[in-house]
Amino acid sequence: MRRVTEAGGNLRGLLGSARGILKAISSRDGKKTMQHLDVSALAGELHEDVEHFEPYGFTSSANAGAEVLLLYLGANRSHPIVVQVADRRYRLQGLANGEVALHDDQGQTIVIKRDGIEITAPKFTVKSDDIHFIGASLKHNAKSIGDTHAHSGVTPGSGNTSAPV
Repeated sequence: MRRVTEAGGNLRGLLGSARGILKAISSRDGKKTMQHLDVSALAGELHEDVEHFEPYGFTSSANAGAEVLLLYLGANRSHPIVVQVADRRYRLQGLANGEVALHDDQGQTIVIKRDGIEITAPKFTVKSDDIHFIGASLKHNAKSIGDTHAHSGVTPGSGNTSAPV
């Protein structure tokens, strides 16, 4: 006997999903409460101004050509929503099981690795009125710059010291 649970019965109302290709982001003016996309689905089927449901706290501006997953609520193909945008052209690979990453199309990454967090970018800016570093050491170019580093050739007085040793 096959049972239909309440949740399973509700899914029957969904009845439609499709893959599509992102053509453009149509909400760059900042006036919309959700990101809106122009996407193509089946051969020649174009959907304009489709709402993109992004996870809370995360947003992105994908490049044209990215792939989208469309859902047609109530099987109504005239009102789709986008629930996922992915771009295999730039997908980060080589993560170990359990690792998580943010990345873009330029190779910039934030990877939560098994042994720490690694950030790769040509420039890294932190904006804050109050920054605290808590840890055993702080290094710049493999040299300690924390409160335990030593200077050589120091003469007492008001002169400047040389670089850390």
